[in-house]
Amino acid sequence: MLRTSFLVSSFIARRLVVANASTNTQTSSSIKSEKIPQIKVALCIQRYAHLSPEMNPLEQDYTNLLTQIETENSYLSDHELRHKREIEITKQRQISPTSASSTVNIVQTAVDLEDRVAKEFSNFQFMSRETEDDKTNNLRSYHRKLDKNLLLIVQQKDSQANKDEWIFPEKIYDSESSLRAAAEQIISTCGNLHIQISGNAPLAYYKNDADPSSKKIFFYKGELLAGVIKQFATLKSSPYKDHAWITHEELPKYLSPSYYKAVKDMLFVF
Repeated sequence: MLRTSFLVSSFIARRLVVANASTNTQTSSSIKSEKIPQIKVALCIQRYAHLSPEMNPLEQDYTNLLTQIETENSYLSDHELRHKREIEITKQRQISPTSASSTVNIVQTAVDLEDRVAKEFSNFQFMSRETEDDKTNNLRSYHRKLDKNLLLIVQQKDSQANKDEWIFPEKIYDSESSLRAAAEQIISTCGNLHIQISGNAPLAYYKNDADPSSKKIFFYKGELLAGVIKQFATLKSSPYKDHAWITHEELPKYLSPSYYKAVKDMLFVF
C-alpha cells in the first residue's frame, strides 16, 4: 500500500514538473514574441550667455544708489590721499614760499593724472554687444544674442505627414548601454561639437497622445563648450532639413504646443 502511494506521488510530481516547464516555455516564448515598444532620446543643446544682460531702469537706479553709499562710507584711496597732500602743499607755498614744502617738485599732479586718464577713456571704443549675425538675423549661428541663452533646434524631414517639424536632435534608442550613452551619440550627428551633458538621468519625457504610433521621447540637456555645427541644409543624407539657434522666448514659435509644454520646465532648471 505504501509503495503504491509512493508511486502515485512520484507520478503526480513528474506531471507537475513537466506542466510547469511547458508553461514557462510558453511564457518565455510569448514574451519574446511580444514587440517591445521603441523609445527615443533627445538632446537639448544650450549655449549659455557670454555677456551679462543690460540692466533695466530699476536695476540701474539700484546700482547707482549702492555705488553712492559705498563711496560715501569708504576710506580714501591712495589717489585721493595724494590729491589731498598736494592741496596742502599748495596752501603751504602760498602762505610761506620759503617753507620746506616749497622745495617739493611735483612733476605730475593727481589732477593731471585724472585729466590724462579721462582723455584716454573718451577715445576708447567699446566693442558692440551686437554681432554681425545679430545684424543679419542669422539663426544658424550661435554667435548671436550673446546676452541670452540659445538652444539648438533642428527641422526634421517628415515625408509621410508632409510637414517638417522643429524638434531637438534625437535618435531611436537601439540597445545602448544606457539612455545617457544614446544621448552622447546624438552629438556626432549634429557636428564636431564639444558638449557637456548634465547628469545620467533624463530631465523630461514626451509622448504625443494624439498619435498612437508616436514613441516616447526622453530628454537630456547639454552645454555647448565649443565646436562647429553641421550645415543640414546642404546635406541630402541628413535626417534634418535645417537648424537654428533660438532663445527661450522664441521657442514657442517653433515647437508644437504639446512638445513645448513637455520641455519648458526642464529648460529653466539650470
